[in-house]
Amino acid sequence: MKPEKEPEVIDLAQRRKALQAREAAAKAAREKAERMARSGGSVIGGRKHAGWILLAVVLVLLALYVAPRFF
Repeated sequence: MKPEKEPEVIDLAQRRKALQAREAAAKAAREKAERMARSGGSVIGGRKHAGWILLAVVLVLLALYVAPRFF
C-alpha cells in the first residue's frame, strides 16, 4: 500500500494576486509595444512633431553660430 500524500493547502487569494500580476505585466507589455509601433520606434522619441522641433533647434543654434560672422 502506498503512503498517502500530505494534503496541500492552497491559498486562493495568493494565486489570484499572482494571476492578476501576470495579466497586468502582459497588458503593460502589449501597451508598450503599441506605443512603440505608433511612434515608429524612432530614435528621437514618440512625439509626433519631434523631428520638426529638433530641426528648429538645430537651425536656431546654427543661426546663432553663423549670424555673428556676417555682422
